[in-house]
Amino acid sequence: MTNEFTKSQLNTILSALDGKQRNPNTKDVALKAIARHGERLGLSVDAILEAGAGLLDGRFSAEEFVAEISEPAAAQMETTTKQPASPKPRANTKQTLMIEMLRRPEGATVEQIAEATGWQNHSVRGAIAGALKKKLGLTITTERVRSVGPNKEGARGSYTIYRLCGAPHKR
Repeated sequence: MTNEFTKSQLNTILSALDGKQRNPNTKDVALKAIARHGERLGLSVDAILEAGAGLLDGRFSAEEFVAEISEPAAAQMETTTKQPASPKPRANTKQTLMIEMLRRPEGATVEQIAEATGWQNHSVRGAIAGALKKKLGLTITTERVRSVGPNKEGARGSYTIYRLCGAPHKR
Protein backbone atom coordinates (compact mmCIF):
# COMPACT_ATOMS: atom_id res chain seq x y z
CA MET A 1 0.00 0.00 0.00
CA THR A 2 2.86 2.40 0.75
CA ASN A 3 4.08 2.36 -2.87
CA GLU A 4 0.74 3.71 -4.11
CA PHE A 5 1.43 7.21 -2.74
CA THR A 6 3.64 9.86 -4.27
CA LYS A 7 6.12 11.85 -2.21
CA SER A 8 3.81 14.86 -2.43
CA GLN A 9 0.86 12.86 -1.09
CA LEU A 10 2.97 11.47 1.78
CA ASN A 11 4.08 15.02 2.60
CA THR A 12 0.43 16.13 2.73
CA ILE A 13 -0.41 13.32 5.17
CA LEU A 14 2.68 14.03 7.28
CA SER A 15 1.90 17.76 7.34
CA ALA A 16 -1.61 17.01 8.63
CA LEU A 17 -0.18 14.74 11.35
CA ASP A 18 2.38 17.35 12.43
CA GLY A 19 0.00 20.28 12.20
CA LYS A 20 2.51 22.24 10.11
CA GLN A 21 3.93 22.14 6.59
CA ARG A 22 6.45 19.33 6.12
CA ASN A 23 8.52 18.46 3.07
CA PRO A 24 10.92 15.53 3.66
CA ASN A 25 13.46 14.86 0.93
CA THR A 26 12.36 11.30 0.09
CA LYS A 27 9.39 8.96 0.36
CA ASP A 28 11.35 6.84 2.85
CA VAL A 29 11.91 9.78 5.19
CA ALA A 30 8.22 10.69 4.99
CA LEU A 31 7.17 7.08 5.68
CA LYS A 32 9.48 6.87 8.71
CA ALA A 33 8.00 10.07 10.13
CA ILE A 34 4.47 8.75 9.53
CA ALA A 35 5.50 5.49 11.25
CA ARG A 36 6.61 7.46 14.33
CA HIS A 37 3.17 9.07 14.49
CA GLY A 38 1.66 5.61 14.07
CA GLU A 39 3.63 4.27 17.03
CA ARG A 40 2.45 7.17 19.16
CA LEU A 41 -1.16 6.58 18.11
CA GLY A 42 -0.95 2.79 18.20
CA LEU A 43 -1.64 2.49 14.46
CA SER A 44 0.22 0.92 11.57
CA VAL A 45 1.52 2.97 8.66
CA ASP A 46 -0.99 1.22 6.40
CA ALA A 47 -3.89 2.23 8.69
CA ILE A 48 -2.79 5.87 8.59
CA LEU A 49 -2.32 5.81 4.82
CA GLU A 50 -5.71 4.17 4.35
CA ALA A 51 -7.34 6.99 6.32
CA GLY A 52 -5.14 9.46 4.41
CA ALA A 53 -7.03 8.72 1.20
CA GLY A 54 -9.92 10.83 2.54
CA LEU A 55 -7.55 13.70 3.22
CA LEU A 56 -6.02 13.49 -0.24
CA ASP A 57 -9.33 13.42 -2.13
CA GLY A 58 -10.77 16.31 -0.11
CA ARG A 59 -13.33 14.42 1.99
CA PHE A 60 -11.49 15.41 5.20
CA SER A 61 -9.73 18.55 6.29
CA ALA A 62 -6.39 18.10 8.06
CA GLU A 63 -8.13 18.48 11.44
CA GLU A 64 -10.83 15.95 10.54
CA PHE A 65 -8.19 13.50 9.32
CA VAL A 66 -6.24 13.72 12.58
CA ALA A 67 -9.45 13.36 14.60
CA GLU A 68 -10.47 10.37 12.46
CA ILE A 69 -7.28 8.44 13.16
CA SER A 70 -6.89 9.62 16.76
CA GLU A 71 -10.35 8.64 18.04
CA PRO A 72 -10.19 4.91 17.22
CA ALA A 73 -6.61 4.74 18.46
CA ALA A 74 -7.54 6.44 21.74
CA ALA A 75 -10.54 4.17 22.24
CA GLN A 76 -8.45 1.09 21.48
CA MET A 77 -5.68 2.21 23.85
CA GLU A 78 -8.16 2.80 26.69
CA THR A 79 -9.56 -0.69 26.44
CA THR A 80 -6.35 -2.64 25.82
CA THR A 81 -3.62 -0.97 27.84
CA LYS A 82 -3.07 -0.14 31.45
CA GLN A 83 -1.27 2.93 32.64
CA PRO A 84 2.40 2.03 32.94
CA ALA A 85 3.97 2.44 36.32
CA SER A 86 6.26 5.42 36.57
CA PRO A 87 9.83 4.29 36.03
CA LYS A 88 11.95 3.98 39.14
CA PRO A 89 15.30 5.71 38.92
CA ARG A 90 18.25 3.36 39.02
CA ALA A 91 20.33 3.55 42.14
CA ASN A 92 24.08 4.13 42.25
CA THR A 93 24.41 5.93 38.92
CA LYS A 94 26.37 9.09 38.29
CA GLN A 95 23.13 10.86 37.45
CA THR A 96 21.56 9.98 40.82
CA LEU A 97 24.81 11.02 42.55
CA MET A 98 24.61 14.37 40.75
CA ILE A 99 20.96 14.84 41.78
CA GLU A 100 21.79 14.02 45.41
CA MET A 101 24.61 16.57 45.38
CA LEU A 102 22.30 19.24 43.93
CA ARG A 103 19.68 18.49 46.62
CA ARG A 104 22.11 19.29 49.42
CA PRO A 105 21.40 22.57 51.23
CA GLU A 106 24.74 23.96 50.09
CA GLY A 107 24.21 22.74 46.50
CA ALA A 108 27.22 21.81 44.40
CA THR A 109 29.66 23.38 42.01
CA VAL A 110 30.60 21.97 38.63
CA GLU A 111 34.03 21.15 40.00
CA GLN A 112 32.58 19.19 42.95
CA ILE A 113 30.30 17.16 40.68
CA ALA A 114 33.14 16.54 38.21
CA GLU A 115 35.36 15.25 41.00
CA ALA A 116 32.63 12.96 42.37
CA THR A 117 31.66 11.53 38.96
CA GLY A 118 35.02 11.54 37.22
CA TRP A 119 33.57 13.65 34.38
CA GLN A 120 35.01 16.71 32.69
CA ASN A 121 33.50 20.07 33.66
CA HIS A 122 31.81 20.51 30.28
CA SER A 123 30.20 17.08 30.63
CA VAL A 124 28.73 18.06 34.00
CA ARG A 125 27.28 21.26 32.54
CA GLY A 126 25.88 19.28 29.61
CA ALA A 127 24.28 16.72 31.94
CA ILE A 128 22.67 19.49 33.99
CA ALA A 129 21.25 21.18 30.88
CA GLY A 130 20.31 18.04 28.96
CA ALA A 131 19.56 15.11 31.25
CA LEU A 132 18.33 16.98 34.31
CA LYS A 133 16.64 20.05 32.87
CA LYS A 134 15.39 18.90 29.49
CA LYS A 135 14.81 15.17 29.86
CA LEU A 136 13.83 14.92 33.53
CA GLY A 137 12.24 18.38 33.70
CA LEU A 138 14.01 19.33 36.91
CA THR A 139 14.43 22.98 37.81
CA ILE A 140 18.01 23.87 38.64
CA THR A 141 18.86 27.24 40.16
CA THR A 142 22.24 28.91 39.98
CA GLU A 143 23.91 31.32 42.32
CA ARG A 144 27.04 33.18 41.25
CA VAL A 145 29.43 33.68 44.19
CA ARG A 146 32.22 36.21 43.88
CA SER A 147 35.12 35.70 46.22
CA VAL A 148 36.33 38.82 48.00
CA GLY A 149 39.91 37.77 48.62
CA PRO A 150 42.23 35.22 47.09
CA ASN A 151 41.19 31.57 47.33
CA LYS A 152 43.37 28.68 48.53
CA GLU A 153 45.41 28.76 45.34
CA GLY A 154 45.92 32.52 45.64
CA ALA A 155 43.65 33.37 42.69
CA ARG A 156 40.75 35.77 42.80
CA GLY A 157 37.55 34.83 41.04
CA SER A 158 34.07 33.51 41.31
CA TYR A 159 32.16 30.26 41.01
CA THR A 160 28.60 29.09 40.47
CA ILE A 161 26.60 27.00 42.91
CA TYR A 162 23.90 24.81 41.37
CA ARG A 163 20.90 23.66 43.40
CA LEU A 164 17.85 21.58 42.67
CA CYS A 165 14.89 23.93 43.01
CA GLY A 166 12.91 23.21 46.13
CA ALA A 167 15.96 21.91 47.95
CA PRO A 168 16.42 23.84 51.19
CA HIS A 169 19.49 26.02 51.27
CA LYS A 170 21.00 28.48 53.71
CA ARG A 171 22.63 31.70 52.65
